[in-house]
Amino acid sequence: MKKYIIIIIIITCCISLFAQEKGKYKNPGESRFVFMTSIGAMSGVGDIEIPDRTLRNKLYQIEINQLLAYQFNQNFIMGVTLGMDIWPRTAFIPIGLNLSTNFIRKRVSPHWYLNAGYAFKWYVASKPETTTKVIHGDNPGPFVESGLGIKIEISKKVSMFILAQYKMQHSSIKYSVEEPNEPDNSEYFTNRETNHHYHFAGVKIGVMYW
Repeated sequence: MKKYIIIIIIITCCISLFAQEKGKYKNPGESRFVFMTSIGAMSGVGDIEIPDRTLRNKLYQIEINQLLAYQFNQNFIMGVTLGMDIWPRTAFIPIGLNLSTNFIRKRVSPHWYLNAGYAFKWYVASKPETTTKVIHGDNPGPFVESGLGIKIEISKKVSMFILAQYKMQHSSIKYSVEEPNEPDNSEYFTNRETNHHYHFAGVKIGVMYW
């Protein structure tokens, strides 16, 4: 856990130093530090395979994210993100790197972004779900998120983003396997665990300012 935080801090410092050097030669109206606050809503995609069972991914995720980045010019942005991903019975705190680009230099521009990093656990339910008898997202793990949409310049210092997004979160799922000559306690306990890539798709709305 500590090594991921140290890596993020080092990269952030490098971005800051590089940005200062670039600022000496670029138009100050284009190169600057920027901030972006966003909120997204996503639903699960695909099936979840565990021994002897296939579960539909009916999970949903609400995410809140804060981006600190440096805008090198009107098209290219790079920075770090910190957020909170809330699932029905668990939650993560993702920390990662961000790469964003605006395709054209217009008031309304197509926009693409990529976030990648590590999601730490905030909390997780101790009991299995009533219907499926599993516990989703039990462990922390790496994540990758990408989105495509439009950027709308509201004013000289504020832009709005509307994006379709996809996210993959690596974690684990806990479930129960009935043991011979033992009572069925699957409503209260799990006795197996396996790694799983959770997939989500949805929309995100963000506001960038400086």
